[in-house]
Order: sequence, then structure tokens, then C-alpha cells
Amino acid sequence: MLAEGRRRAEGGERVVIGWVERHGRSETKAQRGDLEIVPARPVEYRGGTFRDLDIEAVLATGADLVLVDELAHWVPDTRRWRWEEVAELLAKGFDVLTTANVANLSSVRDYAAQITGVGAVEYVPDEFVRSGEVELVDLPAAALRERIATGKVYSADLVGGALADYFRASNLEALSELGRAWMEGNARAVGDDLLVRRGLVEPELRPVVIAGVSGSSEDERVIRDACLFARQDDADLLVVHVNVLDGSASRRQRQAQDRNRELVSELGGSYIEVEGNAPAPVLADIARARGASRVVVASHPPRLGLLSRFSFGAQLRRLLPQVTVDEVQPARV
Repeated sequence: MLAEGRRRAEGGERVVIGWVERHGRSETKAQRGDLEIVPARPVEYRGGTFRDLDIEAVLATGADLVLVDELAHWVPDTRRWRWEEVAELLAKGFDVLTTANVANLSSVRDYAAQITGVGAVEYVPDEFVRSGEVELVDLPAAALRERIATGKVYSADLVGGALADYFRASNLEALSELGRAWMEGNARAVGDDLLVRRGLVEPELRPVVIAGVSGSSEDERVIRDACLFARQDDADLLVVHVNVLDGSASRRQRQAQDRNRELVSELGGSYIEVEGNAPAPVLADIARARGASRVVVASHPPRLGLLSRFSFGAQLRRLLPQVTVDEVQPARV
């Protein structure tokens, strides 16, 4: 910000510093150069006196460009945010160069707080920042830690605590990732993923559509219908073949299973084989365990010799009253 301010001043513009937080840094003073500084105003707060941006004095300068640090700062005596003061300057026709920490962006700060363990109370609305030209200063974690260690960011008495707490390498890498994601417009997705990767939240389970196959001629239609449902529901496809424990699997069925595996692989789903005495209860158990939203099977009438008088689909509906069960009708010849 200061370097750009000097560049524009050298180009003939009148540039003033409305507010810059120095933190006792000699480098900041050197970067400031000969830029004009608008005197800060005293602020009384909780028994102490502080210095802060004097918005009226800045307005009186008639400058072409105003440099304002810490966009997310809360101004206690005016009960306004710094970004609201910047908005006033913009409304009066001033150009403003300003700075903000990615952790203070409204869509990022909750993620940053959970990841770093340090809550960010101050904030700036995303839409306000995006209304201007934004440049991300994405310094590598090792380089920033080196700057901190050599006193270029904080005074010497604060260096150790800063490096051990907020500015750990893992925190800086996460903030960098969030900053890049915010620039690309997908901070929420990246933030959710970071929380899962850090073990701070449980991963959100994706919905699952299960296709129950048996090695019959209807398997391909069952799998393709289930795949279509999965794509419509943004769900994962799981194809399950239940091998009945009666040794009845024929060579033709085993060949069908191989074809099913190939088809499922092409469609991007998963294929598993399990064993059980009866397909419906086994398939229902898998559906419950995976939290399936839908089960797709071929429509078959009750087989002779079964105690149940219900079709396979009807059995599943009785076992899975909260799950949608779709039956694929046999192809007509």
C-alpha cells in the first residue's frame, strides 16, 4: 500500500496517509518515505487514550488518494467500522488504498477462527471489498515467519508468542489457501474442506444411491437407472451383489458379475459383493449402514418356496420405510 502510494505521489498525485499502524516497525517508517501524514485524533476508550483516523481532517485535505490501513477496524467512540469511514471517503470522491487481513473477510472469518483458534471479531463485508480492485498479498509461510522472527512485523517482545500461536506455519498455509479461494469465489467449499482435513469437524456424508443386482438380464438397466438417480441427486453410486449362501451361483451369473463390475467402473460408481442367506435383509442392512437415500432393484414376483408372499421390492420397502425403493420393470420383448 505504501509503495503504491509513493509511486502515485511521484506521478504527480496528492497522496496522504489517513492511517497506518506501525507496530514500532522501522521498515514501515522507511516505506512511508515523504508521504504526507494526516494527524490522528485522540480517542477515549475504557479509561485509556488512543490514536485513530481523523476522517474530518482527511476530508479537509482534498487529496487525490488516501491510504487507510486496517479496513476491518472497529472505531469505538464513533461506533462505526473503518470500512464505513472508507465508504464515506469514496462517496466524497476520494480514491482509497486500504488493507485487510483475509481472516477478517465476513465469509472467511469463521473458518479462520476455527482453524487458528483465535476468534476474529472485527470484520469487513465481502461485497464491500469486491466493489473495488483487490490484490492478494500471498507471502509464503516460511517467508512471513522469517519476517516476524527478525522483528519486521511485530516488536521484539511479541515475536515469540506470535510465532508460536497465530502465525504457526500450518495456520499461515491455511489462511493462504483461504485467501486464494476467496479470490476465486469458492471460499466456503475450501473452508469446509480445511475444517475436515484439520479434524475440526466430521466430514459431511454424501448421499448414496444403491443398485441391487443379482446376475440377471435386468442388471444393466438397474445399474443405469440407479446411476441416473445418483447424478440427479448429486449422490454416490453403490452397486451391491448379494451372493446367496446356497452355492447356486452359475457360470453365467459369474460372467454377468464381471460385466457389472466393468459397467460400474465406467459409470464412476463402486461395486461390492456380499454373502447372505436372503438378499433383501442383507441389502437393507447395507442401505442403513451407508445412509442410502434410494435403492433400485429389478421387479421380480415372489419366488416359489419363499415364505414371504411379497416381491423383492415390497420386502425392501417393509425393511426400509424411510428409503425410496424403485423397481425396474422387466424389458418387454
